[in-house]
Amino acid sequence: LEPVLDLIQTLPPYIYLLPAIALLGYGPATALIATFIVAMPPAIRLTSLGIRMTPREFIELGQASGLTPRQMFTKIRLPFAIPSVMAGINQSLMMAFGMVVIAGIVGSGGLGETIYSAVRTLDIATSINAAIAIVILTMVLDRFTQSAARRVKVGAR
Repeated sequence: LEPVLDLIQTLPPYIYLLPAIALLGYGPATALIATFIVAMPPAIRLTSLGIRMTPREFIELGQASGLTPRQMFTKIRLPFAIPSVMAGINQSLMMAFGMVVIAGIVGSGGLGETIYSAVRTLDIATSINAAIAIVILTMVLDRFTQSAARRVKVGAR
């Protein structure tokens, strides 16, 4: 899984539109699939990291207590991983918003398509307005996920 995630994260995001266009043609489904492929690696990586970083003492404590593997995951590993999972969600959202304008090329609709058509017609004001809207939305979601991560971290104590 690690080499696949490395490959996905090193290629430019627009590359994922090509096979999606070949399979699905132009439209929102193509943009959605490409965005999903681009946005998932940070969530997978950080979730995996959070689970692996569970302190050894707590794992041994769970084993000594006779926890089943499922109980070990839900009662010990997952609570320690939640801050990392939340960071992965945050990073995935940022990657998805980075794909918004690129996805506008394939007719995804929304602000990405607005920017793409405004740039094509040299409508600078519209493209700047749409870009500012994307930046504001991204900042709001970033702060929201950071706040949720802090609440989860405090609730886990």
